[in-house]
Amino acid sequence: MSDATQEQRGDTVAIVLGYNHPGDTIECLRSLAASRPTAPRLLYVDNGSEISACRQVLDAVPGARAIRLDPNVGVGRGFNAGLADALATSARRVILVNNDVVVDPAMVAHLAAAADTDPRAGILVPKIFYHAAPDRVWSAGSRYRRFPPAIVLRRTRGPDRGELDAPTDLEFVTFCVAMLHGDMLRGVGLLDGDYFIFQEDYDLCLRARAAGWRVRHVPAARAWHKVSLSTRAGSRNPEFWRLYGRSEAIFARKHPGHVWLTGWVHRAYVVLRILAEGKGYGLRPFLRGWREGARVPLAPPPRIGDPRIDRVTVLRA
Repeated sequence: MSDATQEQRGDTVAIVLGYNHPGDTIECLRSLAASRPTAPRLLYVDNGSEISACRQVLDAVPGARAIRLDPNVGVGRGFNAGLADALATSARRVILVNNDVVVDPAMVAHLAAAADTDPRAGILVPKIFYHAAPDRVWSAGSRYRRFPPAIVLRRTRGPDRGELDAPTDLEFVTFCVAMLHGDMLRGVGLLDGDYFIFQEDYDLCLRARAAGWRVRHVPAARAWHKVSLSTRAGSRNPEFWRLYGRSEAIFARKHPGHVWLTGWVHRAYVVLRILAEGKGYGLRPFLRGWREGARVPLAPPPRIGDPRIDRVTVLRA
């Protein structure tokens, strides 16, 4: 490998956060390792998986650095452990990747090129397709919908026909796969660990845009998401609904100025949507989580070097 190639590779670290599902984690890491023309450095953050699942990943992807948290500390804190590890090195940018994502070999190159073109692009996302319907767009970023007030995905109802092919600024993005500028993270802070799961991505988008950073959609970059593999969205799992409600309440408390996004009209809409979709079984745990999120003590997002960032066990350097 040439010195120039090594330097380019060192610029970008892809952080894969995994919790069990070792087969999917391996597929994700291998797809990143197959990136062309240059693969990023790989960092696997095991977020409290069963030891046997963690070992399967280490054995199957020997080229990845691996660190471990135990127990599972949630998405925001899990990624923060990886961010602290990556930004302590020469990384100028990082890519956050859920373990249920498979990326196109050219995805990293397209995101990096867009980042180099626009130095104020703090967050960049690819066009993300359904893994089970690989020509249908699951997310090309997200937008604020005024009524009923909510953040909604930009997606297609059927096969992709280029409707979302224009590079554009976005209001919000999901972090199932996203490139983040290191300077942006150093300036506005890392993900907010008060959210165990849900809303930590939209929270960072608000903070980044308030600080003058841009959130960009890069349609030439592509990835495929095995949607809701880990969260069991919409299932009868009460923990999903409790955490959903908890994060909604925390988001409302942290961003009270966004009344239409966090106020009572939005809350009423969410409750009515749960009922209208025939998921009344989720309402009670959702409300229980909301009450929990309304009372839990809140803290500001951590920064690099913050002692609140969870300690990790290095499994492989």
